[in-house]
Amino acid sequence: MNARRVGAAAVWAISWALAIAAMAIFWGFGLPTVPLPGVFLSPAPLPIRSTFAAIGVTVALLYGPVSALLISRRAHLVGAILAVHAIGSGLAALGVQWGLLGAAHDGLPLWGLLAFAAGWGYVPGTFMTAVLPVLVTRRAPGRSERGLVLIGAIAAVAAFAVSLVQQSVASPHNPFAVDIPALQHALPTAYTLLSFVAVVLSVVTCALLLNRLRRAEGRERRSTAWLTLGHVFLTVSYAALVLPDGVAVPQWLSAFAVLAPVIGQILYPAAILVVVLGQRLWGVELVVSRLALWGLLTVSGVVIYLLAVLMTPLLLPGADELWIGVPVIIALAASPMRRWLQRRIDLLIYGEGADAEAVLARLVARVGDIEPDERGLQDLCDGLRGALRLGGVEIRSLRTSLRASVGVDAREAVVLPLGSPEAFGDLVVHAPEGQRLDARTIGVLRDVSGLVAVAITLIESTVAVDDARAALLSRRADERRSVRRQLHDGLGPSLAGIGFGLAAVENLLDAGQRDRASDLLEELSDDLSRRVRAVRALSAEVSTSPLSAMSLGEALGHLADRFTSAEREVRVHLRAGPEIPPAHADAAYFIAAEAMTNAVRHTTADRIDVRITREGDGILVRVEDDGDGFGDEQRPGVGLSSMRERVRTLRGDLRVISDASGTVVRAHLPVRPAAGHNETTGDG
Repeated sequence: MNARRVGAAAVWAISWALAIAAMAIFWGFGLPTVPLPGVFLSPAPLPIRSTFAAIGVTVALLYGPVSALLISRRAHLVGAILAVHAIGSGLAALGVQWGLLGAAHDGLPLWGLLAFAAGWGYVPGTFMTAVLPVLVTRRAPGRSERGLVLIGAIAAVAAFAVSLVQQSVASPHNPFAVDIPALQHALPTAYTLLSFVAVVLSVVTCALLLNRLRRAEGRERRSTAWLTLGHVFLTVSYAALVLPDGVAVPQWLSAFAVLAPVIGQILYPAAILVVVLGQRLWGVELVVSRLALWGLLTVSGVVIYLLAVLMTPLLLPGADELWIGVPVIIALAASPMRRWLQRRIDLLIYGEGADAEAVLARLVARVGDIEPDERGLQDLCDGLRGALRLGGVEIRSLRTSLRASVGVDAREAVVLPLGSPEAFGDLVVHAPEGQRLDARTIGVLRDVSGLVAVAITLIESTVAVDDARAALLSRRADERRSVRRQLHDGLGPSLAGIGFGLAAVENLLDAGQRDRASDLLEELSDDLSRRVRAVRALSAEVSTSPLSAMSLGEALGHLADRFTSAEREVRVHLRAGPEIPPAHADAAYFIAAEAMTNAVRHTTADRIDVRITREGDGILVRVEDDGDGFGDEQRPGVGLSSMRERVRTLRGDLRVISDASGTVVRAHLPVRPAAGHNETTGDG
């Protein structure tokens, strides 16, 4: 356990011990509620001063754990101020009871010290809470705000010093008193002026909070609203402290003097914890929620009771007995009030994470602008982590390598499958360090998992389209290079040779060698016919699918006719049935065309057999020739790559076997896409 946690535990233990001791002395000895005269410099009327002990106990019990939580999880000035406030208020509450006990029992040890502690114990924390909300922010305070805090600190120190050295009564004796009559005469006035300064500072702080509330949005607006409302109640209670003594205080004002700071002290902790701790609040959020709900329901019930009791005689004179029905009113109001309060407490503590609809709306907005790649998935992870304040989020696809994560480490994770009925991805979430995911958070994650699945599908589809577009562009570039190479290396030299041959024929005719000229013309004619067939084959390679104008059988027949010659036989066997999906028919045609082109271009095949049949759940394309294979120096290029691309698109299987006895190209195209596909190219 580190020093900060030890200090936090000590603050909690001391503040609660003081508060419990004060309550035990009060109840155990049956002490009066009126404090010992002279221990307070506050000019407040006696009925209001009589509430100081109860307020001190409340502050100690509430702010002991709040300040301990702040200190243990984050080094922040707010935690230190609240620790002083909790311990000082507990000490003041104990001092009130100790002073009363000492007045009834002579010789009580530390009587003077603790009796006057009732007057100075609560001062530093109470005065500093007048400007405390200025420090409750996630941003650095501005110059004017820092000045306000400095003035508040000076007023708190001065008021503490004045209370510490005062001796306004002969007994008990304050061990810290300064025996200077003129000073003692001036101390009450000084304290009153400092109290007015604290009230003014509190009013200015209210104005700053209202201005901050006007500009805030979303979760910051909710926490600022709670902080503002709590500080308004505290400011009103501070104003009651500066009322001059002797003023006739009505009963309702005395009751309000107790309720106002209690309401403020209940609203304060939740807002302070949410703003100061942020994500470090997780793990205790349920406790904070329940305590805030319990406190507000209790105070609401008391307020309803007091209003009913006070207003009934005014509205219905002579009907005082109707106050007996007040418990019924409170009971009827309890359930709707609880739901209303719980909703707002959840929004304060959990933010959007309290509402699956709000999280969905936030994620939908992100999906609308999502990048079509892993960056988009990363934005989605950030959105989920921020909305639910998770320790880490990972989204991964099981179909592709697509994945993104933020804040993921080796901590225990909850894995939620994406997709139904068969999962195609996972949503992996991690709680913040040292904490666990609660059922509420997991429930919200289940609600939004469908949207995450849609996002993965959209990104994968976009990536697939981009890949297909890039592959198409690459294939077109390869085809253009192939055409250019064949024109440059094949047709160009051949045409040049034919031109030279024709020039030779002309020379032979001029020399009277007609027989030799006729033989040469016949050779040139055969060569020209071969080049025409090559150009037609080349045109077929780069043309669009002919299946838009004819059936697969007709297109394969025309293709076979183009490749058939006196030296080569091409046979087509089509047994695939009449209902071949267009994409499969198109792929079958181009695979057959590529395989025949490779057989003619790279081998010495005399026979090519093309078979397209039904096999299992798909179409089987098999092209076999009796050539001498690709050879050791020839590598299949654009043609084989094109076949692989088409098979991959349909999630099929491609196998190419080439050796000295011939080449077999076998492609299986599933009509229903399989879970994966394999590509193998082998020899032997």
